[in-house]
Amino acid sequence: MTSRKTEGKTDLRALDRLIEECTVDAYGEEEQLWAFRQVLEDSIDLPADAFVIGEPVSVIGIDYDGNERRGLTARCRREDGAEYVVAIPEIEFPLSAAGAPYVAAYRRWLGLVPYPAKKHAKKQPRRGR
Repeated sequence: MTSRKTEGKTDLRALDRLIEECTVDAYGEEEQLWAFRQVLEDSIDLPADAFVIGEPVSVIGIDYDGNERRGLTARCRREDGAEYVVAIPEIEFPLSAAGAPYVAAYRRWLGLVPYPAKKHAKKQPRRGR
């Protein structure tokens, strides 16, 4: 039986390998951001169900505008149709989503907790219009 502590270390090592895969040919922070953007765009079928501050949204676009301090962003659509842009680390994809490991790797690369604590257990993301 594997302990939670060992599983966590293994998961972090897997994320570190994923970061290396994403940034292997990228030199400097800006190129690494572009590399992460490309990987996220390639791995996430848009629109994609997710959560922002515990509310279900559809992610309809991934971008990087060249602002290293802002980093990667996502255009999201709420259930009421309103659209807005948020930083990628603010988005939580279901763990089963293809893009979830890449977002976790990006969060780790930023020095953040890869998988934020769940705060929306009762809500389910709904497919955007």
